[in-house]
Amino acid sequence: MISRSTTPDNVPDSAEIVEAVKKASRDNPRARNLPAEEMARRLVLGGYLQEEPPVPFVADALGTMEAEDQAFGPDVPMENQ
Repeated sequence: MISRSTTPDNVPDSAEIVEAVKKASRDNPRARNLPAEEMARRLVLGGYLQEEPPVPFVADALGTMEAEDQAFGPDVPMENQ
């Protein structure tokens, strides 16, 4: 018998979580330094997601953003010249 890990339909997928974490971090750059548990709660409270995401997914999203920052630099909006 094959066992599969399934998530309920109302739990956001990893792409939605990464996008929500990115948006929350753009709105509040200090949010990047929050523990994954706190970020998961704030994603719902801030209206970025409707359901609280699994903490490991949020931790992965934060790790992805940190790796991108190290590789490419922070995602900073360009000023109009």
